[in-house]
Amino acid sequence: MLQTFHDCTGLPVQVKDGEGKTLLQCGQRVSFCQRLHQYVFSESECTKNYRDAAVYAQRFGDAYIFACQANLNHITYALCDRGMLLGMVLVGPFLMDKPDTTLISGLTTNKTLPPDRLLDLYDELNGIPVLLPERVHPMGRLIAYLFSTLIPAAHQAQLQNRERLHQQSRIGEMIQRIKFQQDGGEGDEGYQMEKALIHKVKVGDISAAKALLNELLGTVFFSQGGKLEGIKNRALELCSLLSRVAIESGAGASNTFRLNDRFLALLQKADSQEELCIQMQEIVEAFVDSALPSEGSVNNPAVRRAIRYIRQHYTEDVSLEAVAGNVNLSPAYFSSLFRRCTGNGFKNYLNHLRVEESKRLLADTDEAIVDIAMTMGFGDQSYFTKVFKKYTGLSPNQYR
Repeated sequence: MLQTFHDCTGLPVQVKDGEGKTLLQCGQRVSFCQRLHQYVFSESECTKNYRDAAVYAQRFGDAYIFACQANLNHITYALCDRGMLLGMVLVGPFLMDKPDTTLISGLTTNKTLPPDRLLDLYDELNGIPVLLPERVHPMGRLIAYLFSTLIPAAHQAQLQNRERLHQQSRIGEMIQRIKFQQDGGEGDEGYQMEKALIHKVKVGDISAAKALLNELLGTVFFSQGGKLEGIKNRALELCSLLSRVAIESGAGASNTFRLNDRFLALLQKADSQEELCIQMQEIVEAFVDSALPSEGSVNNPAVRRAIRYIRQHYTEDVSLEAVAGNVNLSPAYFSSLFRRCTGNGFKNYLNHLRVEESKRLLADTDEAIVDIAMTMGFGDQSYFTKVFKKYTGLSPNQYR
C-alpha cells in the first residue's frame, strides 16, 4: 500500500510505530531533513512532533495535515486499536509553494550557522517535493481511504470521533449565533426547533433530525449557562417526548418504553456535556429507527436505495413498480423484500411519510386541504381524507 501510494504521488511515505520509530518507508528520505538534523534540530525533536500530530489525528478520527517545526508540511493518519495508538502513516515532507530562502532564515533566527552550512541547506531546498495546495486535502482523504481498512474496529471508532467533533462544532456554532442575537434563552426558536425535530423523527429523516438536535442542544446549553444539571433535565424531557413520538408513529409501545427506560438511566449517569450530546444522538437514531426505518438502519443495499428514492419522491405519483424498477427488482420480489427488511409494507411506508408531512402543513400553513392533498401526491381530496383519518383518527379539517 505504501509503495502504490508513493508510485502514484511521488511523495515519501512511512509507517512509524507509536513512539515515532520508522518501520517501513517508500521513497527517498528528503536530504534537506538530514541536513537539518545535523545542523539545527535533533531527530528526537522531529519524532516528538510526529507523535503529537498522530495523537491529534487519532482525536479527529481523520488524516491530519500539519507543518513541522521546520515549516515543512506533512500528512499523518493514526493507526490505533481500542483507544491505543499503535503507529502512524506519515506522508512528507512537502511544500505547497516553490522554496525560497525565507524558509532557512526563519529556521536559523535563534541559531547562528557558518556560511558553509547555510549553503548546504540552500542547496538541498530544491529536493523538497512541492504539492499544489488544492491537492493536499484530497491527498489526506486518499490516505484515510487506503489505511482505514487495516483495523476495521479502529476505523469505526475514528468515525465516531469525527461525528462527535462535528456535533460539538454545530453546537458551538449555535451558541455563537444566539450570543450574536443577544437572546437569553431557548424561547420560541427552541420550541420551533423541537417541533421540527419531532417532525423529522416521525418521517424517519435521521440526518435532518440529528442536525436539528445539535441546534436545539446549542440553545439548551446557552439558556442553561452550561450547567450540567439543567442540561440533563432538558435532555430527560426530550428523551421522554421522543419516545411518545415514536409510539405515535407506529413503534411498539413495550419495546419503546424499554428503550426509554434504558436511555433515561444513561442520561442520569452522564457526567459531561459531551457524553449527554452523544447519548442524545443515539436516542434520536433509536427512536427514528423504531418509528419508521431510515435508510441507514436497513442492511439490504437495494432496500436502502429504495428508501432514499421514496424519501426524495414521496410527494409525487410514486408507485411500487416505479421504485422496484429504480432498484432493478421485480415488483413482487421488491414488495416482499421491503416488508421483510423494514417491517412495513411499501404503501404503508409511503402513506406514513405523506401523512406526517400533511400534518405539518395543516398545522403550520393556511394552505387549502385540496392543495395539500395534491402537493402530497394523493391525487384527490377524498382519498387524502380517507388515508389521513386511517392514520390519525381525525379528518384533515378536524386535525387543523
